[in-house]
Amino acid sequence: MKKLDYYTHFEDARGKLLGLLNEGQWEEINYLETRSGETRGNHYHSHTVEVFFIISGVIDVEIRQPDGVTLNEHLVSGDVLKIEPGEVHTFHCTTDTRWINVLSSRFDPLNPDIHSGLPNDDRSQQKTTLDSPQ
Repeated sequence: MKKLDYYTHFEDARGKLLGLLNEGQWEEINYLETRSGETRGNHYHSHTVEVFFIISGVIDVEIRQPDGVTLNEHLVSGDVLKIEPGEVHTFHCTTDTRWINVLSSRFDPLNPDIHSGLPNDDRSQQKTTLDSPQ
């Protein structure tokens, strides 16, 4: 997990431009709205890198890294967060939130790269449906 800085920031009388991301290859972009008190995620990806941009709201994020270390991050409007493969990520929305999710790989419902449990744990399970999107 890495909280990213804007690669550029420009502001004038017309408004502003925030450079969110200028690296990597991305195959899927999603817009999310989540109600206050709800949780999303609690899974990891074997190969997919994810980036999240918080449009509005407040989210407390818990990351369990493959080495067992747990990190916590507090995200607010304007923050950008990058999640690496193998990092179990859980988002606790403390207010109504609007956010953008960018993935390095397209979601494949026949072979989803969404796993519960911990990486390198024989009990980890691959999710096979998107009945309730994370």
